[in-house]
Amino acid sequence: MKATIDFDDQLYRQLKIEAARRGRTIRELIAEGVRRVLDSPLGDENQERDAKAGTWNPSWLGSLSRYGQSVGDHDMSAVRESIVSARVRDK
Repeated sequence: MKATIDFDDQLYRQLKIEAARRGRTIRELIAEGVRRVLDSPLGDENQERDAKAGTWNPSWLGSLSRYGQSVGDHDMSAVRESIVSARVRDK
């Protein structure tokens, strides 16, 4: 099926560059992006809300989810700090 999508000029240029960098077509990157959104259990806005409520647990976090749950701020430095503190407690 064909569809027409209007992109901001700057966004389209970035998409075109990224497709070339990966050796893929723009169509392939867009389809991959749509699949990721549809396969995602929650949208970004729901993840942010759930992170504030302490229920944030993305599937990609995997075995680290117990560490991710113990921090209020889910940037990588906070997750690393949580992992280190848990390792110290476990010794």
